[in-house]
Order: sequence, then structure tokens, then C-alpha cells
Amino acid sequence: MKNLIHLLFLFVILTFGCSAPDTDEELLALDKEKLSENLAYDKITFYKFAKIAIRSAAVQDTTKPEYQKFSKHFNSVVSSLSKVNTDSGKSISPIEALLLYKDYRAVKGFVKDTDEDVFPTLVEGINKMYGNGDTTFPLLIGKEKAEAQNIEHAILSMVVLATRDLGQPFALYECAKTQPERLPDHEIKTLLEFVRGFLFFSNNLFYLSEDGLSRNIKWLDKNPDVPLPYTKAFFGWRNLSDSQTHTAFHSLNYLFRGFDRLRMEREIDEERGLDDFEQFLEDTKKLGLETELTLAVESYLYLKREDKEKAIAALTKLKKSPLLSNSEREAIDKTIVYVNKREAGKALNGVYDKLFLSKIATKYMMAVLVKIDWQKVLKANNVPHTDEIFATIHKVQHMANAVSSYTSETTVEKGKNELKQKGSALLDGAKSLLK
Repeated sequence: MKNLIHLLFLFVILTFGCSAPDTDEELLALDKEKLSENLAYDKITFYKFAKIAIRSAAVQDTTKPEYQKFSKHFNSVVSSLSKVNTDSGKSISPIEALLLYKDYRAVKGFVKDTDEDVFPTLVEGINKMYGNGDTTFPLLIGKEKAEAQNIEHAILSMVVLATRDLGQPFALYECAKTQPERLPDHEIKTLLEFVRGFLFFSNNLFYLSEDGLSRNIKWLDKNPDVPLPYTKAFFGWRNLSDSQTHTAFHSLNYLFRGFDRLRMEREIDEERGLDDFEQFLEDTKKLGLETELTLAVESYLYLKREDKEKAIAALTKLKKSPLLSNSEREAIDKTIVYVNKREAGKALNGVYDKLFLSKIATKYMMAVLVKIDWQKVLKANNVPHTDEIFATIHKVQHMANAVSSYTSETTVEKGKNELKQKGSALLDGAKSLLK
């Protein structure tokens, strides 16, 4: 009898202890773990290294042991930045790239384990680098600092998203650094949540995305009459009234939450997603909008709801969109043929699936984001050293590319030759790099 009880106990442990997580909270926690894994690669660590170097330039208490230990390595980044001129195409030399990589490697562990937000803000670092040499300006602290660096992370997430050589992984890093709960309950916070939601969705972190978008929907429902000037400017909705802007933004939050839920695995999530799509379409019909997004969602929803005629009408219009590739248009043609022949109640085939729908949404949203002139937006809002911020981002991008290319044989050989010409002392200092 004892053995039987032990076996039963073991069976319960194996059955329930190894079962996949199925609550919203458990799945959200898994997404947080996946986010950390998605950011654990070398180019992002180097990007963080460069940012810490710039931010540490504004440190005023230079007696701290951790600052003294690593300052010489960070100083080499600041020195290299001054040698890059993106307008003229001037970058750092192979030897400088090799030595910069050596500095990076020396502090890589520190960079990985250190929160960049313990340093002064990026704007303060740039102010010190490009200012008049004054080292006594007061640094932000407490809530003011938390708000400023959150806004910096939010802005950078959107700026680097449109940068060819940085793009989504770096935008994801910046989004991961934002803490919306530390920001005032304001329109800026909802915009940040939306951008984070879009980026998390694009990186298959559906539960993280859903979490932020749900907060947005609650806030918008609670504040139906609040003006949204930044949202209007962000999406280029200059011709919409405040009420129409609220409805349009409300619809987009429902849309992307619907996409999140559609890509989840539980049946309940798909049902929730279809409900979100119905709310999205209800909002867009109030505005009289018809875009790639509305047509894509309409066609999917009508297919699911067994309304063949409306589904085909939406698909036929969608096929004409310039955002679609030839292969995607062919997929829609196949879907139309399939829908015409499909018997009621039969499952959708893979031609027009959830992934295809998500791709259309991502393309549409990226088309919106890349059109925004962030440099102009920052200047209009009197952000100090806007030109320098953008120049620094481009310089960091050039440096990262130069350093990552040091592994190519031709670059290493060129670096070796330059090192030999500069003397044995430098050569000895870089031996470990060239092995």
C-alpha cells in the first residue's frame, strides 16, 4: 500500500510539476525570461558599453572605485567617437577598432552586470562632451532622473528602430530599459506603452505586449476626453479632431492586442483576439477608415465568422495594396479560390494564416514609424543637444560596425601591420587580440 501511495504521489508530481504554464501570470513571467535571452548577445553589449561610456562622461564624483577602475576604458570610447565623422564617411582605423575592442573586452563582464541607469542621463553625458567644459552643472536625481532616462529610452527605441544597421534588437533593448510605471499618468506614457507593445509583438513576446496594451486600453477608456497632441503628431493624424484621435489610437491598441492573442496557443486567447478585432473594426468604421490593416482584419474575421462574400470582397481590395509583395498577392489569390470552394465549418488553410496577418500589421506599423522625423520632433520639444544626440547614435553605429568587422582576416592583417609600424610596445599590448 505504501508503494502504491508513493507511485501515486510521483505521478501527481510528474503530471502537474512538468505541465506547461497556462495562466496569464505564468506566461507573462516566461516572456520576461525570453526578453532577457533575446538581449544577451555581443553587439547589444557593445552598444550598452558605448552608452555607459557616454553617460559616465557626466559623472562628477570620480573618486568612486568602480568609476576609477573602468574610466580609462570608457574614455577610449569617447576619444574614438571624436574621430568618427559620419558626414564625411570617416570611421576609426583597423588598429583603433582592435584596441577599442580590447577595452571593451576588458570591461565586458562589468557592462553585462551593470545597469546603465545608475549613471547620469545620456543627455547629461552628451552635454558634458559637447558643452562648454563646465563640470558643475547639477545632475538630475530621484523622480526627475527616472522620468528623463525613461523618456530617453523611449525616444531611442523609436530612433534606432528606423536605423538600418541597428534596428529592432537595439530598439528592443531600449524598450526593455523603460519602466512605464515610473512615468506620470500621461499621454506620453500611453505612446511609450504602444511602441513597447509593437516591438514586443514583433519579437514574439506576446504576453508582454498584451500586458502593456491592456493598460493602455484601460487608460483610454477612463480618459475619453483627454487631448492627445503627441499621438496626433506621432501618427500624422493632423486632420483628425481630438475625439477622432482618441478613437483611432483606441482602435490600434485593440488591433495589436488582438494580434498578440491570435498568436498565442490557447483557444481562449484566439476568442479574445477575435473580440478585439471586432472592437478595432467598430472604432475604424466610426472614422470611415479603410486601410491595409482594416481590410486584412476584416477578411480574417469574416473567414472565421463564415461570411464568404464579405471575406472575398475585403481580400480583393487588400490584394491591391503596395505594401504587399508579389508572393503575398499570390497567397491572397489562392485564398480567394480556396474560400470560394470551401465548405462551411471547415478550418482555414495555411494560405491566409495568423502569421500572414501579423506581417501585414508589422509592415504597416513600420511604414508609419520610419516616416517620423525624430530629429525634428525632439527639436520642436526643445530637447537640448538634439543634433549631437543623433550624431552620437550614428557614430556609435559606425564604431560597432568597425569593431565587429575586426574578425575578418583582411582587417586583422591590416591591424597587425599598423601595429608593427607603431612599435613593439603597442604590439605587445595587443598580442592577446591577434592570436
